[in-house]
Amino acid sequence: MEYKAKRAGVPLVSVDPAYTSRECSQCHHIDRRNRRSQATFACRACGVMMHAEDNASHNIARKGESA
Repeated sequence: MEYKAKRAGVPLVSVDPAYTSRECSQCHHIDRRNRRSQATFACRACGVMMHAEDNASHNIARKGESA
């Protein structure tokens, strides 16, 4: 992936993926019960519901932007 990013002129940032699938991308509440199933994310704090992979990708993107 590194050589592809370099070739495309895109910066590559490594982020720690820990808890990205358990953290709400809206309110940042972390709870293992937020991940109801492999595909479903439902925040127990704010109630947001979305596909679990979409939620995790938002968290990873935010971590990358802040790095």
